[in-house]
Amino acid sequence: MPLSLILFAKAAGIGLLLAVPVGPIGLLCLRRSLTLGMGAGLATGLGAATADAIYAALAAFALGVASPFLAQADWLGTVGGIVLIGLGLRDLLGAGATSAPASLRGHLGAWAGTALLTLANPATILTFAAIVVGLDLVPDMVSPADGAVFVAGVFVGSALWWVVLSFLGGRLGGRMPPAAIAWTRRAAGIAFVGFGLIAILG
Repeated sequence: MPLSLILFAKAAGIGLLLAVPVGPIGLLCLRRSLTLGMGAGLATGLGAATADAIYAALAAFALGVASPFLAQADWLGTVGGIVLIGLGLRDLLGAGATSAPASLRGHLGAWAGTALLTLANPATILTFAAIVVGLDLVPDMVSPADGAVFVAGVFVGSALWWVVLSFLGGRLGGRMPPAAIAWTRRAAGIAFVGFGLIAILG
């Protein structure tokens, strides 16, 4: 098997494993899939996958350069925490409202907003840097093309999880009564506030 395909497979596995653990972005993707349909959830997930690819690129092309700067950017976590609390309060205050199908513009907004929210966690690049070094992937990325293969693999692996999650959420949301969806939004709102407080105080 060509080395580039091996590198792509490794990167895809990394992207998938980093996306799967339950966190605020996964909760946001699932909530939007339940209330707005698969398209909105997928747009949210692809925003996270885009941010993962950006941080993977920083780890691949600027390992050791961007990491120290981002490690000191505590304010990014605070900003992300405030955004999460805002999302939680909006869900709690408007949990009984019915949601209209999201438009293309709404999907683009969900994608961009989630990408920025994911980028507000500077620890992500440190995770990628640790993985690149820990798995000894540096020798596999001897050229810009190899770095591009790594970034593409991370994006595809991450996106794969978001496709599955948004599909399941969209199918389940179409079968849930409005009252159950309202309670789901309340639960998500409480969780968002909790995640936000952890991000600010952590």
